[in-house]
Amino acid sequence: MKMTRLGYFSEFLLFPPLVLFATLLGFHYSGAPRPAAWLAVYFAGLAGWTLFEYFLHRVFFHHAPYVSEIHGRHHDAPLEFIGTPAWLSAVIGLITVAAPAWVSLGFDFGTAATAGIVTGYLWYVFVHYTTHHWQPAYGSYLYRARHRHLRHHFSHDSGNFGVTTGLWDVVFGTRLDEPASKPRAAE
Repeated sequence: MKMTRLGYFSEFLLFPPLVLFATLLGFHYSGAPRPAAWLAVYFAGLAGWTLFEYFLHRVFFHHAPYVSEIHGRHHDAPLEFIGTPAWLSAVIGLITVAAPAWVSLGFDFGTAATAGIVTGYLWYVFVHYTTHHWQPAYGSYLYRARHRHLRHHFSHDSGNFGVTTGLWDVVFGTRLDEPASKPRAAE
């Protein structure tokens, strides 16, 4: 759905305080806090986000009814602020990520995994925005992400589904090859 700039970025205002609050509760009620273990689970959640991002984009955004139509609007108008309202993202995240993580890992480590996933999601939102609205420095991470993502937009959605990393496109065979560069004329 089309959003205002504030609506598009409101997740950056909503999610960090929620994650911080849940983290503080987790450490308070867990008895003996284990920061090293918490950080390991956090980074596992962060890494897990990249795989989740790949499948979310490849399967859900391109094939699920209604969602694929909204995503198709993004492909038609990539500079428009088209996304999910923050409140809906929060509800979906609570039901599909946080609650299952709390049940399976306990509140402290479930919050760690959720915090990692949320960090990855916010990084995805930022990187995706920059791929369409910035001109990053040649050779930088953001330049490579932009180049990879724009190939996705201009290749009939046949690959390059990872936005923050191209790793899973390589693993699952959906990496779009770079066009051959033109040979330079002999001088």
